[in-house]
Amino acid sequence: MSVSFIGGRGGIIVKQYKWLVGLSLGVFFAVLVLVGCQSRQPKTIKIVHLAPLTGSASSYGSFGVNAAKMAVEEINSNGGVKLPDGSQVKIEYTEVDETSNSAGAIEGTKKAISLEPLVILGPNRSGGVLAAEKLWKEAKIPALTDATSAQTTRQGNPYTFRMQISSEYWIPLLVKTAVEKYNVKRPAVIYGLNDYSKANWVATEPAMAKFDLKPVIVQTFNDNDQDFSAQLLAIKKSGADSIFLYGYTPEVGKITRQRSELGMKNIPIFSERAASVPSVFDLAGKENYEGMVTTTTMCQGDPDPKIQEFIKKYDAKYHQPFSASHVIHYDSVYIVANVVGKVGLDREKIRQELAKLDYQGAMGHYVADKEGNLVHHMRTQVWKNDQWVMLMSESYPVER
Repeated sequence: MSVSFIGGRGGIIVKQYKWLVGLSLGVFFAVLVLVGCQSRQPKTIKIVHLAPLTGSASSYGSFGVNAAKMAVEEINSNGGVKLPDGSQVKIEYTEVDETSNSAGAIEGTKKAISLEPLVILGPNRSGGVLAAEKLWKEAKIPALTDATSAQTTRQGNPYTFRMQISSEYWIPLLVKTAVEKYNVKRPAVIYGLNDYSKANWVATEPAMAKFDLKPVIVQTFNDNDQDFSAQLLAIKKSGADSIFLYGYTPEVGKITRQRSELGMKNIPIFSERAASVPSVFDLAGKENYEGMVTTTTMCQGDPDPKIQEFIKKYDAKYHQPFSASHVIHYDSVYIVANVVGKVGLDREKIRQELAKLDYQGAMGHYVADKEGNLVHHMRTQVWKNDQWVMLMSESYPVER
């Protein structure tokens, strides 16, 4: 025998029971949706920095990582970044070793992508950028790179941006400085047989031609060579009044020292940013490094208050000299923070904002051109009496 409650008090109880079950299920599913949304919402601004932590360029990597970490700590200690919705989000920073070669850049980029960052910093060298740029393009992750080859921002990749100026601008200003500040008439050139140094040599002849100059002699060397006496003695015999030297830091330091040992200390050296790395100074020796002239995007002798404030903070935190061209990611972190503060935690909106960037940082004014280049100035400097002194400065027009 079965009993059914169709009306009366029993019907009311059944209806109330059904209503309560429905309400409970509704609340349950609402909570699930809310938790799901929260789990998908990034809780930090995740930045992955591809830097050479091991290998021949590890000193560059240490300067870059130190500078980036300093910016992250400054921002986070002040509460993080305020998003458009008013909430505060802190930066989560991770460095990944890319060893400053193409294979390392590819593997490092794959690891970086697996960490799901909003933005990638690096890689360091042009070969690494060219080898790995398709990976962050496919992942649709903006990358603020270091590389100096003009080709790195000419691959049609809208996710590649560059925090260094193209090497096309280094040599013309270096030659101009040699002529106008040192009255150079008989330049010699010595360069390493690697892509980085060859590019500087290729830019040298047309730059010198503008001043009716030609190298009186051209010499080359291989990476990891130890003895450069044959090349230097040939330069001495040529009657050169200056040496344009292009190479990686170990060779530049050794050539600078051996020049003095061969009685050629009176012949000034003109080089590019690699020669301003502290390890070159150590290899060359203090007495042999005096008078070194280099290109740079930031001169530590620049009286600009923002630059001097950065130098003071870096010195106080790390108590070590640094390479001015390799601490640029201090500004990169602040650029990311500024952009995220405007558009929020959306990679595509971040990319779009970077493509129209106009930002004043500690080390310069960053403006995005149509290729994704953000830096449009160059300096030359000389090491004199234990400090860098700025010689010349140029800024270049931006094509947007």
